[in-house]
Amino acid sequence: MNEFKSTPNYIPLESITRIMGEAKLVFQQEDGIVQDAFFISTAPLRGFEKLVIGKDSLFTIKAVMRICGVCHVAHANAAAEAIESAVGISPPRNALLVRELLGLVNRIQTHILLLLMVSADMIVKEKRNELILCLIRLYDKVSDYLLKLGGGATHPPYLTIGGISRVPKWSVWNHLKAKLPRIKKEWEDIRYSLLDEDNLTEIADELRAKMVRNEFLASDLFFGDKYKISFKEIQTVPYWEYREEPRKLVNEATVMVAFYKGKPVEVGPRARLTLLTPFKGISLFGLYAARILEIELAFERMKELFNNINIKEPFRRQNIIFGPGRGIGAYEAPRGTLLHYVELDEEGKISGLKIVTPTMFNIPVIENAVKGLTVEAAEAAVRLFDPCIPCATHVEHIQKN
Repeated sequence: MNEFKSTPNYIPLESITRIMGEAKLVFQQEDGIVQDAFFISTAPLRGFEKLVIGKDSLFTIKAVMRICGVCHVAHANAAAEAIESAVGISPPRNALLVRELLGLVNRIQTHILLLLMVSADMIVKEKRNELILCLIRLYDKVSDYLLKLGGGATHPPYLTIGGISRVPKWSVWNHLKAKLPRIKKEWEDIRYSLLDEDNLTEIADELRAKMVRNEFLASDLFFGDKYKISFKEIQTVPYWEYREEPRKLVNEATVMVAFYKGKPVEVGPRARLTLLTPFKGISLFGLYAARILEIELAFERMKELFNNINIKEPFRRQNIIFGPGRGIGAYEAPRGTLLHYVELDEEGKISGLKIVTPTMFNIPVIENAVKGLTVEAAEAAVRLFDPCIPCATHVEHIQKN
């Protein structure tokens, strides 16, 4: 029997729903108010960092995209930059702009999915279904951009080492550019309803009242800048070393947690906007508002990118010679700062890969942020951080007999 089921002040949620992946929450509560929280990943280890050892770099890009069904472009962008840095090449300007464009499409996709998953927490029942249908229609239209520009609505195959392997025809490019303002207008109508106070629940009001002042980490507003972050200052430890007790509970966890300069840091939309814009969403409701604002900014940036890409110029570096080297790639994934550190052997094959994901940074922040909330609001707050369990799953605790 689970030792917490018979303990009155512990509330175990054996499977937290409406997040990416498999996890459970255990709240220590008193009179319905959360005093402590354990966010326990229960996803099985898949070992992508070991899977690519001995493989060539082109395979590695395709593999890391499949760590997650929603963070695919983020992992491809970070891994590609790391490998290109290791072999000492830089893709053409067009390629960098298209990668940013693909990443922004993926960011909008992911934020829409989050808004769908938290709709039951944040939007009153009378308005919820209408908004859900509008978000689904918008998601479908946005995903078409990834299909046309990257070759797939998920795991876009055109994104590769040295740039972009295939470019849409001029007519397709212009069609995508022309319809962007209409899609953005559709989003603006949805955005108004998502933030209308008459449409918000009591849980949303409670989250608005809970102020949190975290340390933030972000490298860029739209893409990523590895020179703004010191990889050497990142420490990663298994969850059970971070919490230690109660041993039976924490040993179930299959994630690593990450710290920057020895401290927990929040990464993601609110971190980016707080550090790089005038945004001041210091309440937990700010997690919700930040994703809504980031969708708006992503559409604006997409418009700029379409105007700056010249389809007559190269999109990929030719005659790449793979050899030994080390490189770091940083990308501002939808959920926050993502880093890939890669080592290549004499043949240019992967000899080492370390991935630090946004959820690894955010787990300690999540557990601290929910203290003082009602159990219902705490569960909603966990969802608002949008944890991605497949990306954070790196270890497994082996019990000794």
